Amino acid sequence: MTHLTLASDTQIAAYLHRTRMDILTALRSGQATVSQIAAKLGTHPANLTRHMRVLEKAGLIRLVEKRDTGRNLEKYYAAVAGSFDIAPETGAKSLLKSALTMLRSDISAALARLPEETPGPAVAKLAHAKISPQRVGEFSREITRLIDAFKSDGKEDAMPYHLNLSLYPSDLHELPAQSVTLRSEPEP
Repeated sequence: MTHLTLASDTQIAAYLHRTRMDILTALRSGQATVSQIAAKLGTHPANLTRHMRVLEKAGLIRLVEKRDTGRNLEKYYAAVAGSFDIAPETGAKSLLKSALTMLRSDISAALARLPEETPGPAVAKLAHAKISPQRVGEFSREITRLIDAFKSDGKEDAMPYHLNLSLYPSDLHELPAQSVTLRSEPEP
């Protein structure tokens, strides 16, 4: 499958939503109906119809086939690319706002799916730092290295974890005076 760089506000806004990213991931394995995608995602098809319209309008998915089953008309969709990246056009909305909107969407989706009881140890950390703009790339590479080091520890009791991380310029007066860490279990 091909790669697509998203440049317009419409494409970026359509892509940067957890449910729509999940739909695009589900379509990597080939064309599917809304019902088939919903089954893969463990949700009801009605929860996806608006997202499918947004993706189609933005040109990230396309209708590839209609099949009349005698009872209904099945519509098959395909992603227009297997992978996406973002490079906003000049004058496009702030990439930072788009990125933070994506993270909010991802966290909201996680909150909706999580059981009341935490299934394993969890950590939430809110902190601030002063980093020169020249070192932001270094910070990003170090975080990527750390994530790669922990992607699969190969242990039998390993469980999947999800990570949300953002680093963005902010008014220091709006930041907490100290770091905040929430843990579901004490640190060893």
